[in-house]
Amino acid sequence: DYYNMEYPLSNACGQLGQSYQDYHCPEHQRHMECGVDPKMSIRATTHAKWYGAPGPMYCGPKEEYPQTGIWDYTYACHNPWADPPESCDVYEGQKAGRYDNSRAVPNRNGRTDVEGCCWWGRGVIQTT
Repeated sequence: DYYNMEYPLSNACGQLGQSYQDYHCPEHQRHMECGVDPKMSIRATTHAKWYGAPGPMYCGPKEEYPQTGIWDYTYACHNPWADPPESCDVYEGQKAGRYDNSRAVPNRNGRTDVEGCCWWGRGVIQTT
């Protein structure tokens, strides 16, 4: 979700104004619902592959990620002529971009952290 001319890393908690951790199963399926684990930490295994595409989403407790910033898609990470040489290493086939947590950047819901947000791809989220 490109918001305020940036890709907030806190999009892992919800994009387009959604809050993934607040989703619930219908009453007749609640027995299949897992509770939110604020201590869970994980990194996604899939992501877009276009030039400068954001790296995999990640989540984890505030002790691990006190704040999150942006995916800087303008960063030229492939620079073999630099001293020392630079290469893109966030994901295979990456041509540009990097994680930049130098300042807290909110998503559309105002989140600047990724605690309790390890629920990507859960049911209806895939269709939004």
